[in-house]
Amino acid sequence: MKILIVDDDVLMQQTLLSVFSDYQCTAVSDFAAAERALQQGIFSAAFLDIQLAGPAEKDGILLLQRIQEMDRYLPCIMISGIDDPHVIKTCLDRGAVDYVAKGTVNPQAYRIALLKALNWKKIVSESPNERERFKNKNEENFGIKGKATATENLREQIKRVSSMVGPFLIMGETGVGKELVARALWSAMKKPHRPFIAVNCASLPENLVESELFGYEKGAFTGATHTKTGLFEAANGGDIFLDEIGDLGLDLQAKLLRVLQEKKVRRLGSDKERPIDFRVIAATNIDLMEAVSKKEFREDVFYRLNVYSLKIPALRERKEDIPELIGFFLKEMGMDSVGITDGAKRIFNEYSWPGNIRQLKAFTLFMIPFLKEGTKSIGEDHVQQWLGNQGFKAIQKEQSGAVSAESQVEEALKNHRALNIVEMVESYQKKYVDAALKLTKNNRSQAAKVLGVSRQRLSNWLSDWGIF
Repeated sequence: MKILIVDDDVLMQQTLLSVFSDYQCTAVSDFAAAERALQQGIFSAAFLDIQLAGPAEKDGILLLQRIQEMDRYLPCIMISGIDDPHVIKTCLDRGAVDYVAKGTVNPQAYRIALLKALNWKKIVSESPNERERFKNKNEENFGIKGKATATENLREQIKRVSSMVGPFLIMGETGVGKELVARALWSAMKKPHRPFIAVNCASLPENLVESELFGYEKGAFTGATHTKTGLFEAANGGDIFLDEIGDLGLDLQAKLLRVLQEKKVRRLGSDKERPIDFRVIAATNIDLMEAVSKKEFREDVFYRLNVYSLKIPALRERKEDIPELIGFFLKEMGMDSVGITDGAKRIFNEYSWPGNIRQLKAFTLFMIPFLKEGTKSIGEDHVQQWLGNQGFKAIQKEQSGAVSAESQVEEALKNHRALNIVEMVESYQKKYVDAALKLTKNNRSQAAKVLGVSRQRLSNWLSDWGIF
């Protein structure tokens, strides 16, 4: 994901670059540089300072209007030290999706603003025609590809429960497509104008979760310079998808229980309860029953959510779907389907696919340059090269008969060559990560714990290796 940052304050640029260090960011200082960046690349969101260096007052607002001319689906978040309700209203009226005051909020508020911007983009970019196309495309198979028994069972489950009022609980490992199933439940209602709000509970900073889910009134806390509608209210009349629900704190779980039971929301700083009509679709990659037994998840919330449960099979449980999935991804990328050799299929079947569908899509992206060069089929060499980039070949070699570090160094000295120690350490690291994910059934929290690292560090490693 690419983020554009436009601010003439170098310290503010550094703050945002630090907050979004896990994304690809482009930081510029003025209107002209921002316009050039937009002409040269595609961005997922933009952060714009209101007052940029230059002759025009409030140059950021002019840039906001220019961006809307260039890409009306690019969500813009305004950032400023100006605490003026009139300025805030002007920004929002002219198309900004959010406004964050500099220096008065936790820096992680910028991540929350990005989350809301991306949700906005999903909603507005799906015009009625697009939503109708999405609905028609999923009429029979809900967009879930494959003919494996486990896949057919999942589609049958969705068909059986999709018209219910919920709640729904989707269970499955990271990367299996939980949001796809959530959207299938939403689209099956055949009411394309219903909102669909996706929230990743794991990405919400703990001190800001409540204000983002429930909203707040102006003055509710320091930095609350204007009233904000919460994500539950935004989902009124539609579905709210709470991904990684197991990462929600116990206090927030209690408040969620009340919302589920009463279908009312009270904003922070308000004494008024607002009735809302929505369905909750929750998802998790952890064993919630185990979390309940460890007092890490409330039992009453679990049973309230677990009304209609859907278990998504891991890719290793539906390997016969791999060829069809690859063909589907290629079609999405504007490429024709290609053959897959028996050798490639054999390796596909031997690999454990810890990143599931996301990892398979990453492999398909890896193949694009080869296919553009005229390759007619995916062969064993292609798969081995890709797996080698993830350390899989090195793991196989070590397992089949590793040599001592001393003998490797001795051989390197004899042949006047250098050892790539960084690559060797990473390969060793990948071996243990792969084993931990396999034995914990891809439970990242449990895998991180047994490896002795934080869940975030493990996620960063997997992201670096192309496993999302």
